[in-house]
Parts: sequence; structure tokens; C-alpha cells
Amino acid sequence: MARRRQPREFEILDVTDEVIRDYNGTETEEEGNETSDDRAHTSTSGLSNLIVGGRHRGANNTPSGYVSIQQPPVVDISSPISQRQTENAVADLLYFSQNGQSHSSVDVDPALQVSMEAVPIDMIADYPYMDQMQAFTPEGISEDGIFLPGSAYHELHSTLRNHLIQETRSTAPTRSTTPHIEVESSGGVSLEETEATIPIQEFQPSQTLLLSQQEECSLWKNYFDEIAPWLDKFDRDRHFQQIIPTLSKDNDHLRYSMLALSARQLELKHTLPTNRSLALYQEAIHMLLPHLPTRGTAVIATCVILCVLEMLSCSPKAWQRHLDGCASLMEAVGINGFVGGTEQALFWCFARMDICGGLISSVKTLIPICHWASKTLSIENDVELFKNAPTFEDWANYAVYLTGQVLDLLAASPTDTNRDEAKFRTRWLKLWKYISEWYQERPAPLHPIMTIPSSESSPFPTLLYSNPAAMSGNQMHHAASILMLQNQPSTVRLGHASKPRSILWHARQVCGISMSNEHHGAWTNSVQPLWIAGRCMSHPSEHKAILEMLDRIERESGWSTKWRVDDLKEFYKCSLSTI
Repeated sequence: MARRRQPREFEILDVTDEVIRDYNGTETEEEGNETSDDRAHTSTSGLSNLIVGGRHRGANNTPSGYVSIQQPPVVDISSPISQRQTENAVADLLYFSQNGQSHSSVDVDPALQVSMEAVPIDMIADYPYMDQMQAFTPEGISEDGIFLPGSAYHELHSTLRNHLIQETRSTAPTRSTTPHIEVESSGGVSLEETEATIPIQEFQPSQTLLLSQQEECSLWKNYFDEIAPWLDKFDRDRHFQQIIPTLSKDNDHLRYSMLALSARQLELKHTLPTNRSLALYQEAIHMLLPHLPTRGTAVIATCVILCVLEMLSCSPKAWQRHLDGCASLMEAVGINGFVGGTEQALFWCFARMDICGGLISSVKTLIPICHWASKTLSIENDVELFKNAPTFEDWANYAVYLTGQVLDLLAASPTDTNRDEAKFRTRWLKLWKYISEWYQERPAPLHPIMTIPSSESSPFPTLLYSNPAAMSGNQMHHAASILMLQNQPSTVRLGHASKPRSILWHARQVCGISMSNEHHGAWTNSVQPLWIAGRCMSHPSEHKAILEMLDRIERESGWSTKWRVDDLKEFYKCSLSTI
């Protein structure tokens, strides 16, 4: 007779204090230093099915402050449903303590369905361990914002994109001041033979007056007051405000691209017809195409600004086709995050859009992260460059770079069918070390000026910063930390020296930053972090605050957020009217 198997043993950890602390805690140095190794493991195993499984049984060297284990002593028996029930219970206890009322289930409000069927390029997809982390809006409506197939906007964009790709693949010599870098073919950039591409010689500048002087003056004012601060949020030299406009005097394509972006933002904010921005967009492209072979700074600036216009206007799921042409051009001329001057400002403006797209689709950046800094394929060399950089804005750019490294780690290449768990574990530990050091070593201008704990009237802490680089840089750090902890290898437990905080704490910081600071440039960069953080929240008061924040961003800036509101409403199974 076979022997009866011994029952499995489980260790039950009481993490109530840690969870409550992360609901009520504020960002202070004292709290930042409080931690427990068990909290990191339990908090990352429950919020959703996001932990990367598998155990590595071989020996490995790990950075100091981390503990590598062969058999985790605590067995994760939680499920997404049970974890959400636990979180709801904790949230209700806190809500009752503030004389609130418990929440109940509500009817589902179907999310707005957005499709990528109209996007003719191949999008990288099917990363099993990223699927639940990035649940996309359901497929449905086949459209790309104002870039509908057959529309003037779509044909103009396709023409520009194809000419950009042709230019970067040409054998014509690039400008002598920058090295030539071969564009990687793995990026999925391809010319679309089925789409109309208007030859350059057919383009003729408009013979009619597109704008009156008063109209142009109004658009310039809006550009300086609203648009330029978006683009200069990490730049103390304010190139988009002070330098690039001066280039427009001798480069009409740049002038029209800036006016088109300003016009498009006003159309979105005030729900106006698109005819004015379309005419300016068309004129900018007409004038740009003959100058593409020069690959000059004004040409690159025009391309980046047109990318901003397209990201502002297109379906978010079609972001890649609106950035890949410009990415190819930047790669071809060798622009990176340390070239200095106007081109460095252009790079980081584009890089933030690249990161936004990567977070939307859970893919690597279009410009490979190894080309962002030292070009040595060494993260150590890149980190050294950032740490030796002179300004706090460079440290904020470092947060963007680290988020790109997170995407590079978590989004497998299409050829990676079997991931090397030992290699992943080693890379994860190294990257987590750099991410933790970013927060611990950030310069004073990136620290909050004032913090206030959450309250009955404010479900998230108040975190007031003095500058947009601090707002967006810290928010990017917390979003990257959430993704890393959600994908923490099961064989890794973070030791005391790493001082990890929970996923919930990082998520509450993300939300608190957006709700405490009103810089529109930081807001436009916050849509994806808010969505990532919003999926970690369980209480209706938190849901309501996040959805209202996203709605406010679109209402006041014109930057589209409704698609993410709909995604979160579907995730929460509720609507604004019933919260």
C-alpha cells in the first residue's frame, strides 16, 4: 500500500500593517527607509497574476543587498480574485475608519472599442508574461483617430513616413557632423506599397494665404503658452520655447509644423473642425520633403514636432506607425541623449513618446535602448554617463532611460520563444538596483517640496514638486518600479539593503503626483503611468479620483485620455455615473 503524501505546509504572513501603511503613507525619507523582505514578496505576488514564474537552481552572483534563494520558503497561494477581495476589505476598513460607506458591485459600462485593424505594419505582440500586465482595449472600431484610411491626413502621413524610410535607407552621404548608424531591420519598419506615396516633384507650396496675421499670432501665442512647456519639461534651456522657434524664420517647413501642432491642440481642446490644422500639416510636409536629404537640425525638429501632432491625434494603438519613420531618421544621423544642444532636446522629446508607445503596447522602444547614451551596449557605461551629468534634468532623463530598460527586459523579441530564466533573473536584479539607486540618490530639485497624507476627502497623498522634470521623472520611476515588482522572478527575494516598497505604495505615489501638480507637460506624460497604477487600486473612491483625473487631463490639455478611462472602467466594472 502506497504511503500517504505529507500535506504541504504554508507559512501565513500578517502584512496588514504594511498594507495600511502604504495606503496612508506619504513620501518621507523615514518611510522610504522602512521595509521588510517579506513585504516585497507578498505584495508582488498578489495584486495580479504578473509574477514571472520559474526557479533557477544554479549558482549566480547577485548585487550586494539582494538575497538569492533556491526554494522560496513562502508559497504563493493567492489568486487575483482573492487578492482583490483582500484589498477591498482593507480599503473598506480604512474607509469605515473615516466614517465612509462600503462599496458594492455595479453594472458593467462597456469600454470604447478601439481597433488596430487599420494599421498596416506588423506590431510586436504575444508576450505571455506581459499579457495580463498590459490588457489592451478590445478590438472593434477600425480607425486611427483623424488618420482614417483614405483621408487627407492619412495620405499625407503615409507619404511622409515612406519618404523618411526611403531617405534613411538611401546611399546618399549623411551630414559630416554626425556618424552614420545602420538602422536595425528588426524594428518592423517597412514601406507600404499599397499606400499612396506622392512624389516630391508633385508637391507645390500653397499659393493661397493659409492664415491671416492675427490667426498666426494667435497660434504662436498658444504654442508658447501651452505647447512649448509640454516639450521642454525636462529641459532647463527650453529649446522648444527659445531656440527652435528662431530656426523657423529660415525654415518654412518648421514654421508650419509648429503652427499645425498649435492648431491641432486647440481643435482637440475646444472640439473644433480639423480643416485649419490639416492645411498647415499639409503645407509643412510639402515643404519638408525636398529638404529631407540634408538631415539638418531644422528637418529633424520638424519631424519630431509632426510626431507630437500625430501622437496627439492618432489612435493610441497605432502609435508605432506614427513614430517609426522619425526613429529611423534619428538613428541614421546618430542622435542620442548626450549629443548636446538642440539635437539632444529633440532626442529626449522623441524618447518620451517612444516610451509612451512602448508602455501602450508592451514592446521595446523603436530606438534601441542601447543607442540612447554611450552606444557601447553596456548599461554600466550608460549609467555612468547619467550619474556624471551636471543637471537634475539629466537625472529625470535617467528615469526615462531606466523605464526604457524595463521595457527592453520585459518585452521579449519575437525570436525569443524560450526565455533564459537565469539571464532574466540576473538582468532583473541589476536593473532593480539601478532603479532603487535612482530614487535614493536623486538630487534635491527632484524631491517633493511638501507632502500631505491621504484623507477622507483626498484618497491619495499630496506630493508637491517645484518643476515638471521632478513631477514626470518621479512618476516614471514609480511606474517602472510597479512593472519590475509585478515581474519579479520567483527565485528572488529582496534583502534589507534594497529597501523595497510595495506595488501599492508606488501606485499611490503615481496617482498623488498627477493630482497634486497641474503642469500640463507632466500631465501629458502621465496617462500611461496613471493607467498602470490605476489597475492596482481597489476602492471606489480611488477609482473615481483616477477617472476624474484622466478626464481633467483631456479637458484642459486636449491630450486624449478617454481610451484609458474606458479601459479602466472596464477593469473596474463600473462607470463614472455609478461610482
